[in-house]
Amino acid sequence: MIGIIEVITLLMGLAGFSIGTNPKAPTAAQALEYAVADADIVAHLDATSLIPGNYKVLTQLQNQPQIKASPELAKTVRKALAEIDGPRGLLKSTTGIDVTTDVSDATAFVRFVPKQEPVMMVAVHGRFSTVTIDKIGKLMAKQVVRTGQTAWVDMGNGSAVGYTKTGVLLAGSVALVQERMSDAWKAPGLATGTSLGNAADVINSKPVFAFVLTMSPTARAEALAKIRTQNLASDLIKRHKLAAFVVYRDGVGWSWIDSTKPGLEAMAQMSDGLVELLRAAQIAPRGFAKLAMGALESYRGTSKQVDEVLKRKADIQKIVEMYTGDGQFKAQVDKDPNKLKLSVRLTGKSLSEVLPFGGLVPFGAIGWLTTAKEPPPPPSQIAVPPPAGKPPTKK
Repeated sequence: MIGIIEVITLLMGLAGFSIGTNPKAPTAAQALEYAVADADIVAHLDATSLIPGNYKVLTQLQNQPQIKASPELAKTVRKALAEIDGPRGLLKSTTGIDVTTDVSDATAFVRFVPKQEPVMMVAVHGRFSTVTIDKIGKLMAKQVVRTGQTAWVDMGNGSAVGYTKTGVLLAGSVALVQERMSDAWKAPGLATGTSLGNAADVINSKPVFAFVLTMSPTARAEALAKIRTQNLASDLIKRHKLAAFVVYRDGVGWSWIDSTKPGLEAMAQMSDGLVELLRAAQIAPRGFAKLAMGALESYRGTSKQVDEVLKRKADIQKIVEMYTGDGQFKAQVDKDPNKLKLSVRLTGKSLSEVLPFGGLVPFGAIGWLTTAKEPPPPPSQIAVPPPAGKPPTKK
C-alpha cells in the first residue's frame, strides 16, 4: 500500500501531464463529413492533442529515479502500465490499430428513437486502411463487403464497421455505415442555425473535447416523459434550443440558445454564478494547503509520516501551484438578446488555471495507478473455447 510520500512522488512525476496542440486538427467539414444529419448529440474528441504525449509521460514514470527508489511504488506503476499495454497490444495484434498513435480524432453522433435504443455512429480519422476492415472481419469471422475504395463488415449484432473512400473509419448501426459506403454519399449541409451548423461552429474553434446537444421534438418528448414534476431540468429541456460545452487546452467554454428572453436572463445569471465558483475553486485549494501545512507544524516530531510530509513542504506547495490557478483567468461573455444566445469563453495559461478538473487529471491518474488490477494474460495464454460441433467423446 503506498503512502502519502509515494503520492507526492507520483504527483511530481505526473507534472508532465498536459494537453498539447494539434496543428492538423480537423475542420468542421472534415469531422462532420459523415455526420448523422438529425443527431441529437454530437461529441468530438481531438485525440492527438491528448493521448500520445500523456501516454509517453505515463510510460516514462517507471524510469524516474525517485520512483525506482521506492520498490512498492515502482511495482504499482509497472502493474498499471501492464494493464494499459495488455489490451493495447491485443487490439494492435488483432486489428492493427494502436490507439496511442493511430487515432487522430473521433466524432460521435447519437439520435434518440422512441421506445428503442438510441442510434449511434462514430467517425474516426487516423491511420487506417481497408486492411483494417479485413482484420476485423477475420477476427469476427464475418464476410467483408468491398465497393470501389470502400470496405465494410456487418458485425452481426446490428452494428457495422467500415472504411470510407476518404479514409475515415466508421462504426455504428448497419444502415448508417452501409449508407456512407456508397459513391453517391454526400456530406450533409452545415447551414448556420441548424444542429450541424452549431456543431460546426464549435469544432472550428479547435477544441480538445466538445459536446453539443440539440434536441429534436422526439428527444425532447422522451426526456420530458421521464420527468413528472416541474423543476429546473424540465424547464431547461422545454426552453433549450442548443447547449454546448467545450474544453480547450487553455480553458473551457459553453453556449446556450434559449427560446425566451426571461430564460436567457436566467441562464446568464446561472452562468455568472458558475464563473465565480470556478474562480473560488482555484483559490480555495491554495488556501487549504497553506492552512494544513501551517497547522501540521504543531505535530512535528510526533510521527515519522508527519516529519516526512513536512520535509516535502516545498514539493507540496509546488504541486498545488502546478495544478491550480489564482482565479484570475479571462472571462469573455457574449449575450445576444436577438438570437437568445449566450456564449462564454474562459481562458488561462492552461486548462488547470480555469477548470479544477484540469488539475484533477493527475489525481485521477494516481487513483487509477493505485487501484490497477493484475494485467490481462497475453493472447497466447487466453483460453479459446472449442469449436461448435460434436460433444467430446467420453472415455
